Amino acid sequence: MPNLLRIYATAAVLLVLTTAIASAAEKRFKLPGFSHSFRISERNQPGGFSMTKDPLDSSNSKKVFKFSITPGPCVKPDCEQQSARGSVQQVSQAKQPKEAWYGWDMYFPADFPYGGKQIRGHQIFPEFKDQHQCQLVALVNNPHSFDENLSWSMEKPTGVKATQFGGDCLPVFDKPVAKFRDIVGAWHRYELFARWSKKTDGKFLIYLDGKLVVEYDGFTCFECDKMNQFYFGNYLCCTSGTKQIKPATVYYRNISSAKSREALLWK
Repeated sequence: MPNLLRIYATAAVLLVLTTAIASAAEKRFKLPGFSHSFRISERNQPGGFSMTKDPLDSSNSKKVFKFSITPGPCVKPDCEQQSARGSVQQVSQAKQPKEAWYGWDMYFPADFPYGGKQIRGHQIFPEFKDQHQCQLVALVNNPHSFDENLSWSMEKPTGVKATQFGGDCLPVFDKPVAKFRDIVGAWHRYELFARWSKKTDGKFLIYLDGKLVVEYDGFTCFECDKMNQFYFGNYLCCTSGTKQIKPATVYYRNISSAKSREALLWK
């Protein structure tokens, strides 16, 4: 019964969000299990975020999240690094529990331009931020290095002023989750366990379609006692020019957080 109630609650949230999609970025909405609400980024490209029918599963009556980037003018203040995005983020005061599970389904269409198919940049999908400069941890791809992987990546600020091509964020680790060629063209299920800690007792576990693909022990944040926001969407940072971007779309559904893996929202 609790799972059924979560499903009904999620359907209601998505219905409200769908009808309010044209409203200002300050419009807030809740997702199951998260203690802080979400809002639409004011930096999104026009048409960067929408709610739409499931592109693969016609039996799914619930709308799914769609995030797209396209070639065109940059949106301030993303112009400094020639970045483009369609994303949703938790409100600025958000924090995470000491330990939590997170789950989502993600679909990259078969023609998604990863690695050498996209212009240079640093592409971020779900991410956490414990400061306003760099990702803390995120699922990423790095087109500038002809990267063929979707990876779990951690960064920390360098203290150096950002240039168009970065320099303000220092990589801490980059752990492969999957080859991109193996995940395009279908929905895949991602589950993350996080023990947030500035000490060595932190932990990350990532499951892809039920298989453990990342296991990490060590510090998992730097300032998470002050803030720790969850973002999801499609963000290509630090490009050679947003007018040269290859169109790219990613879809999400069944996003939730819970105290246990079993309590995460499923289809």
